[in-house]
Amino acid sequence: MSSSNTPSSTISPPALSSPVLKPLKLNSAGLGQSTTSKEKPAPVSSKLQAPKLSFSLGGSDNNSSKNTAKPATAKLSTSKLKPPKLNFALGGSKSTSSSKLATPKLNFSLGEMVAKPSLKPTTWSPTTTSLVLVKRELETHDSMSFTFAAADQTLFDFKPGQFVTLAVEIDGKTHYRAYSISSVPQQKQLRLTIKRVPDGLVSNWLADNLTIGDNLSALNIAGQFNSSDCQHKAKLLLVSAGCGITPVMSIAKALLAQDSDADIEFLHCARDKDNVIFHAEMQTLIAQHSNFKVQLLLENSDGFANFSANDNDDNATTNSPALAHQTGMVSKDVIQQLYPDLQDRTIFLCGPVGFMKAVENIAQESDFDMANFFQESFTPAADNKQQDDITSGASTESVMLYVPDFAVEKEVAQGSSLLELLENNGVPIIGACRAGVCGSCKCKVTSGEVKSSSSETLTAAEIEQGFVLACSSTVEGDITVALS
Repeated sequence: MSSSNTPSSTISPPALSSPVLKPLKLNSAGLGQSTTSKEKPAPVSSKLQAPKLSFSLGGSDNNSSKNTAKPATAKLSTSKLKPPKLNFALGGSKSTSSSKLATPKLNFSLGEMVAKPSLKPTTWSPTTTSLVLVKRELETHDSMSFTFAAADQTLFDFKPGQFVTLAVEIDGKTHYRAYSISSVPQQKQLRLTIKRVPDGLVSNWLADNLTIGDNLSALNIAGQFNSSDCQHKAKLLLVSAGCGITPVMSIAKALLAQDSDADIEFLHCARDKDNVIFHAEMQTLIAQHSNFKVQLLLENSDGFANFSANDNDDNATTNSPALAHQTGMVSKDVIQQLYPDLQDRTIFLCGPVGFMKAVENIAQESDFDMANFFQESFTPAADNKQQDDITSGASTESVMLYVPDFAVEKEVAQGSSLLELLENNGVPIIGACRAGVCGSCKCKVTSGEVKSSSSETLTAAEIEQGFVLACSSTVEGDITVALS
């Protein structure tokens, strides 16, 4: 039987010979035959498909019916193969009649492939695994480090300087807050250092209520302020104030661990000795790394000379060197005095908005190349009042808020925080950092007008399409909002 896809050829029945088995021969008509019997073979079709070379992965599909009279055809195959196997087949036609010769197949089995179980994920995934608190550590009178492990003991993969958003349930309501990471990547523990906030809700609740063994859900780790994406020189100046030291400490430790050639100067500003977060840890790093130097700038340095972090930290090394310090506020003169090679460095900056603006102005006045200047906005919110500074601008004039996807149609005060209005009216928007830096509260204004103080995480295209950061926007007139 011929095939429209394969040329046919005519062959004669295999020749009869002596009972001695002759070598197998391969010719243009198919697999050569040898016979051990003088018995005349049963008639075969006058036409057979020309042999073809096929490659198949998996078991052989042998559906040929049994022949009533078979020539003694050399046949190298197995009748049953367990998938998956690697088969090379000569010939592809299947015998469907007892009077027709089944095309021989040559099968090479490389053995069964055993299915292996999927490998356990190596890095933490917030969508599948919660965080478990394994350690609480007091840093200062109003700041505390919380160390978490993944419930499945996977590693935490992130970029030094980034933050994670926690989902915290308080009185039956879930609140989202972003906290900078103070540990280094690729470890089984994740450390968040959190400072109490006046009238705060989530930060204060964590300090007062979270205990060892408690579980928390979280969102993905994120943040554009990091030492991986921000191209930097070998010489760096890390500048922080208050709890803005958290992401900067992560950057410092990661660089010291990864780059022995890094030249790192660390300037940290605090109110006084009792408000220096990571005092003992900085002493330890100085003792371990000759290329790491710390300078403290204190508003009030009374008693600092006699202060030893070892008194408050069991993990501090016994003979940790004292931290260099001086009294004063950040200024151009101080920066130029401490860092005469400022132009040769990359600056990473984190702290309160006013502090960062002052440092930015100093850099610009010093003709610093701002392409080497990176900063993270860090303004802890009074998170039960939700942006008091924005909300305080609300007037007695009323405007309309429309959120069609959630059946919201509400008269609200002009000048109110858009984030606060959405949260209070049951719209499931996430306000994590509440400072215009994480982008979790991004929403789209389809009509109306808002006044925005930050668009840091938005692209030019998103701004053109009407996207805003709700935490940094106030309502100026009737407005319609969508979450996507």
